[in-house]
Amino acid sequence: MLFALAWQDYCVVALYVAILAGMGWYFARKQKSADEYFLASRKVPWFAVGLSIIATLMSSLTYLSEPGEVWQSGITTLLGKVLAILTEMVFVLFFFIPFLMRFRFTSAYEYLGVRFGPKTRWLGVILFVCLVVFWMGFVVLAMARAVSQVAGVRLEAVITIVGVIGTIYTVAGGIRAVIWKEVLQVILMLGGCIVCMAYVSWSTGGTWLPDWLQATLDYRRSIDGESVTLVSFDPNKRISVFTFGLTMFVWHFCTHLSNQMVVQRYFSCEDLKAARRSFVTAAFAGIVINSLLVFVGLALIYYYRSGQGVLPLDPKIKRDADLIFPTFMVQQLPAGLAGAVLTAVLSAAMSTIDSGINAIGTVLTVERRRLASRERMRPVLPESPQAAVRFARIVTLVAGLCITLAAFGLDRITAGRNILEMMPRSFNCFLMPLGTMFILGIFVPRCGARAAVVAACLAFVTAISIAYAKELFGLKEVSFTWILPGAIAVGLSTGILGSLFDRPRREQVAGLTWFTRKETPKIDRHLIANALLESNDSNGKQVR
Repeated sequence: MLFALAWQDYCVVALYVAILAGMGWYFARKQKSADEYFLASRKVPWFAVGLSIIATLMSSLTYLSEPGEVWQSGITTLLGKVLAILTEMVFVLFFFIPFLMRFRFTSAYEYLGVRFGPKTRWLGVILFVCLVVFWMGFVVLAMARAVSQVAGVRLEAVITIVGVIGTIYTVAGGIRAVIWKEVLQVILMLGGCIVCMAYVSWSTGGTWLPDWLQATLDYRRSIDGESVTLVSFDPNKRISVFTFGLTMFVWHFCTHLSNQMVVQRYFSCEDLKAARRSFVTAAFAGIVINSLLVFVGLALIYYYRSGQGVLPLDPKIKRDADLIFPTFMVQQLPAGLAGAVLTAVLSAAMSTIDSGINAIGTVLTVERRRLASRERMRPVLPESPQAAVRFARIVTLVAGLCITLAAFGLDRITAGRNILEMMPRSFNCFLMPLGTMFILGIFVPRCGARAAVVAACLAFVTAISIAYAKELFGLKEVSFTWILPGAIAVGLSTGILGSLFDRPRREQVAGLTWFTRKETPKIDRHLIANALLESNDSNGKQVR
């Protein structure tokens, strides 16, 4: 323990928890159908969906790691992320969202079922559940470590409290409660950054961004001999703007296409126009929040390097760097204000946890409903909304428990690495095979189910091999920035090569790929869970 919170700080955190409980109760009273619970009746305002997406994707991992990473690599991550986000916008706006919004799916993995078959669909579901459990477990663990070490609360207590609270209000409120709660959390995250920067400016005599930036560039040159590395193809070079931008582009590309936590937000929009607006909102909110977090890191370097405070951590140690931001909150900010900023850290964690839990409940409920039909060519059997919601709540409760338990078991593989390096080495290994199957399904019409499955498996093996090359093969450690690009490259190459030998049936292609989207689907409508109710072509016109 480094410091302890004052009673005013605990009161602020308790007030935040009470607000979450109230929101869960309020939205639970409004639920009248399964469509309301899973997709908020597809009537969530686009700006709320956009803010919800960025709150889901950022989490406490970004909120804690970004200011600390400035000590490790300066403004490299900000430049890389902005480059990745601006590049991905073209693909998401004009390809991914228009294509997926043609289908009235509840689960993104319904697409894998109609494109490749039920086995591929189940592989997608399994990969997604593993992705979420490990992702959320790592979110809880990282946040709990920070709070435990800087605030004097036992690690086990923080993990348990966050896991239980996040699970309870997600079970009660459904996706509408999750989305509106995440809007609140974006406001808290922005407020936390602004408060910290304002305090540093005030306490250092009115200094601001140019002063902080210059101090950071000088500090980085004194450590590495250069302030920022723009391009490097050395696989052992920890980070450069190009390689980090590349890995973030691949991550965003696969996330917006194959991660139910994000795709479910688009499905909750009323139409294509609203979905696009929500994405643009998320993209620019992401740039703003990531910029503010980097600015916080710049401010903290100036603050401690100018002798304003004593930093009881070694920023050259990667794991210590993750604790610099929360340490500053508790060490320097006044009582009450420290609790408010710490609440922003908690909210960043909760925003991702509840999204993951809700997404697992949604996906497994859709799969259960489909399996209720014994004969493959029969319609999905009807089920009362109350039964569907009840099952989803049970699954949500179990998922929350698994995530909480995963947080206790993830500590061993994180030794010696910081948060930024561990994200592609842990849960994102499951994202690459998912992204591989969706990309092949949508953009490679000649790829069949077996080729897609083999490609996904090789993408996963490649991700693990690069991530743990040192431990598995005794090689020099490969930079974390090459894990995701390497895995997706192997997966797509395998799928394209496999398409020469494994061709899909005509009904698995017509209307179901980007290049055949204008064709009439030749598959029984009931096989896609009654989801293909109406389509939008590339010009936005509705077709029956």
